[in-house]
Amino acid sequence: MKRLLLAAAAVVFLAGASSAPPEYSIQAIRYASLLREPVENLVIGAPKGETIDAVFVVWLIRGGGHNILFDSGFHRPRWFKEEDRIADYLRPDAAVRLAGVAPEKVTDIVISHAHWDHLGGIDLFPKATVWIQKEEFRYYTGDAWQKGGEHGGIDPDDVQQLVRLNTQGRLRLVDGDDVELLPGIRAYTGSRHTFASEYLRVEGHPPFVLASDNVYLYRNLAEHKPSATFSEADYPANLKQQERMIQLAGSVDRIVPGHDPEQFQKFPTEGRVAKIK
Repeated sequence: MKRLLLAAAAVVFLAGASSAPPEYSIQAIRYASLLREPVENLVIGAPKGETIDAVFVVWLIRGGGHNILFDSGFHRPRWFKEEDRIADYLRPDAAVRLAGVAPEKVTDIVISHAHWDHLGGIDLFPKATVWIQKEEFRYYTGDAWQKGGEHGGIDPDDVQQLVRLNTQGRLRLVDGDDVELLPGIRAYTGSRHTFASEYLRVEGHPPFVLASDNVYLYRNLAEHKPSATFSEADYPANLKQQERMIQLAGSVDRIVPGHDPEQFQKFPTEGRVAKIK
């Protein structure tokens, strides 16, 4: 009997151990820069005339048998024609290789929002499952293109690729706030950078929040000022989400903004790759 009880206890212990989320690593990968970006475009209320060389970034999360990208970058030619301040560009799939992951080994891509510089690289990673908020998908594949809709910064080719992935069974629609996508990785909504943007909390010791454009710069957090949102009416919600991110991360220092070059100074960096965790 004693042996049976010990065996049962061991099974329970092992089951509990196997259900614990993996200890993920996180890397920020800079694939381009945007020169002389006005800070007032990134931090609402910042002084006019001040500029910053912003960065374009994807974040690589590894653990539990998954190679996960948070956002996918861009590569479509039209954006190089429309934005002549893009510098030091390396296509996102090549940039991810610098961190030791081949494009076909990326298992998942979580899209924070549908803007061209975050969604536009989903076709570069041929085996990845793509995750996006259900309402973000619905709006930008439908209402955004109707009269009165808003589709600034959305590339129609990216939208068509999203629909194609859905028909191929490679799209996952995230239904709302505080949703676990994979063990230890949860998606949160509410900042309304776009119609239904999301950010991630990566559990661990310690946890981190990857904000993407829901927080553009560390300065947004330090000055408690919103990033650009779907409408000016969403500014208060963006500020509330900043407070929530701090709670979720356990420290303001463990929130990673979307376009701040400081993340490549704050964390150990080699070339284009910063080791966040």
